[in-house]
Amino acid sequence: MKAIISTFLLATLLAAGQASAHHSFAASFVEDEIVREGVVNRYIFRNPHVLIYMDVTGENGEQAEWMVEGSAATSLRNRGWTAETIQVGELVRITGMAGRDGKLMISLEHVEVLDPDTRTVLRNPSLERNQGQAAPTEIVSIPMQLPDGRPNLTGAWVQGRDGPGFRNHRLPPFNEAGDALQAQWDPINDPQVACEDPGLVRQAGFTPHPVRIEQFEDHVVISYEEYGGVRTIYFDNRDLSDEYRRLGQSMARYEGDTLVIESTHIPANPTGTPGHWLSDRTTTVETYRRLDDPTQGPMVEMEMIITDPGYLTEPWEMVWKKLYREEYEFIPVECHAPY
Repeated sequence: MKAIISTFLLATLLAAGQASAHHSFAASFVEDEIVREGVVNRYIFRNPHVLIYMDVTGENGEQAEWMVEGSAATSLRNRGWTAETIQVGELVRITGMAGRDGKLMISLEHVEVLDPDTRTVLRNPSLERNQGQAAPTEIVSIPMQLPDGRPNLTGAWVQGRDGPGFRNHRLPPFNEAGDALQAQWDPINDPQVACEDPGLVRQAGFTPHPVRIEQFEDHVVISYEEYGGVRTIYFDNRDLSDEYRRLGQSMARYEGDTLVIESTHIPANPTGTPGHWLSDRTTTVETYRRLDDPTQGPMVEMEMIITDPGYLTEPWEMVWKKLYREEYEFIPVECHAPY
């Protein structure tokens, strides 16, 4: 089937990929819009990407398996998708961007489930992009403080309405070395494309996805829906060493109504889908505080101050705000590297 050049659609896709995917879609796809029909043999409703594997019969009569890659399951769940939306054995028609370097891949931009005999459309699950994750319909109230006076950060905190303030990540203030490294960035070299685990800044600062915080007497546990990372951070140095760890070496403390976490020994790593590599001299300070909103409910703000004398001229800030969500369940992670 003839490919149609659609630069606008790719730009839209890339913007969405930056916001809700674990790697940039430019790592896997090019500017050619294509259509493929095939029979579903696997449907994986997991993070970091919803995947459909389908058997496609070519013009020569030979069958080949294609990978269809969509947004994060977290994002598609907000658009009504579930683990039952697509069924194995269904005939589907997928419209999206062609795989990079001729790979048998297509991005999930439009999907139609077809009648196998007549090819008429039976249904087309919506892929409309909402403005961020909807806030709960009923605003709940939880105490600002725990009984012992510490700030009450416990619970699941989800992405708020996507607007100014909910996610404020300015561009990194690179020095000459950082600029030179960024100029060489190619999304195909993103370690997350190969399903490698991310570093601290990407996991804790860049993520637009839900976070769960648990508070204990001598430590806190922070879990992330994106990538499935879990951090156990003590209020003393019992867990610290000279070893470089993916999520760094961290120690926590309370300062008034805030939780402060300082981290060192962070390996060099890209900090998001645009690249933005930092060196292994990076240190971070995270500050968590409650900033409730009467129109949306309980809220947590996280500010991360990032210092890197290797690639930055000055500290770099990342800020996100997330809303409290009762009984929120994380979607498991099952990463599949592209063909």
